[in-house]
Parts: sequence; structure tokens; C-alpha cells
Amino acid sequence: MKRLRILMVVLVLGLLFPALSSPSFAQTGGWRDIGGYRTSIVLAAVAIVLAYLLGAIPCGVVAVRLVKGVDIRQVGSGRTGATNAYRAGGPWCFGLTALGDLLKGITAVWAARFLMMLAPAPQWTPWVEALAGIAAVTGHNWSIWLGFRGGAGTFTTFGVLGVMNLYVAIGLFVAVLLAICLSRMVSAGSITLALMMSVALAIAAIIRLTPWAYLPFGVIAGLLTLWALRPNILRILGHHERQLSAHH
Repeated sequence: MKRLRILMVVLVLGLLFPALSSPSFAQTGGWRDIGGYRTSIVLAAVAIVLAYLLGAIPCGVVAVRLVKGVDIRQVGSGRTGATNAYRAGGPWCFGLTALGDLLKGITAVWAARFLMMLAPAPQWTPWVEALAGIAAVTGHNWSIWLGFRGGAGTFTTFGVLGVMNLYVAIGLFVAVLLAICLSRMVSAGSITLALMMSVALAIAAIIRLTPWAYLPFGVIAGLLTLWALRPNILRILGHHERQLSAHH
């Protein structure tokens, strides 16, 4: 719970920084005219909370329960993502979970974009989209519906990235596939995504494919994924991590 409170403070600060540092805020009199920004703040807050609740939908739990009638949290790693859904229920559960998690990320960013279209401070939009993406991944990894348990956020992250920039998402997806094929470890793919995401978004911003406001998503979502994958990282370092085989 302490980590979640710290994360909420970071999200609030991330929201206020672009608002208070924007030229339009200063030009309109700053705090004396903040009434014009209250709607933007409320809409941004709604977008972030909605993104968390969308991310918290336990697609893996639902898919495995419907297809196999078992609790995914009692199988394998106990996480609710697509990889463990495959262990618990096979290809159908993997596909349903991956699709659901992907849609959570896509919907979270699109909802944030739509809500900020209604705001009097549309220059906040990319910042709010980034915060919504972070909130969606947080919801997936620490779902309020599952006692703040969940997955590692890989497919939800890809959903967010796909809305931010499809080329960045495709490039990172190729890198993830290569990492999995070379290492024969699914977790290596997620770790690769977490490590490369901020670099890819920084390069995309430099060449003006995406705004710099998206970079915090790459950094923070990457850290969230690495935190969720701590047991896998320790097993990789100890050469005990599960590897793909002809039977998986």
C-alpha cells in the first residue's frame, strides 16, 4: 500500500508539472485564472482513474475460469497475464488473455485522448495519455479486484504503445520476439521490452514521431514491469528460469 501511495503522488506531480509550466498558464494569469483549468484537471483525473480501473480488469482470471474452470492464481507463477494463462488453460486462454490485456491499454489511452478533447487545456493531452498508460499498467500489475495482485503488464504496455505510435510498438514487438527466440525464455521478452521502451520513445521523440511527454510512460512502465518480474530476474541470474520447450 505504501508503494501505491508513492505512485499516486508521482502521478499527481506528473499531471501538475506540464500544467503549471505551460506558457498558456502563465499568459492567462497563472493561479489567478486557474478556474479555466479546473475542468482540465478533473477530466485528467477521471482519465487516470478510469485507466487504472480498465487495467485492473483481470482478463486472465476470467478467461481461464471460463475455459478451464480453474483459478489462474493457483497455477504456475500465480500471475494473471497471458503466459501463465497458457500454462493454466492452453492456447485459447493465452489468446483471450492477450487480446483482453492489449485492449485494456488501447482503451485507456483512447479514453484519455477523448476526455482531453473536451478540456480547455488540450496541450496537456500527451501528458495525460502517458499518465493513463502508467495507470493502466499499474492496474494490471496490482489490480484492486484481486487484492493488488496481477501480472507483469506486457500486453497492456503494447496496447498503450500501439496508440502512442504503431511503429514504435511494432519495433519493440520484434525485439521482444527476438529476445524470446534467442533465450527461449518468455520473461526475457518482457524484460527486453521494459529496458528498451524508454530508449525507443526517446529516439521517437528526437525524430519527432512522438512527443517527449510519452517518455515518462516508457521509464515508469518499464520500472513497473521490472519490479513485477523480480522473481524471474533472480531465476535468470541463478540459471533456473523456465524455458520454452516442444511441450510448451
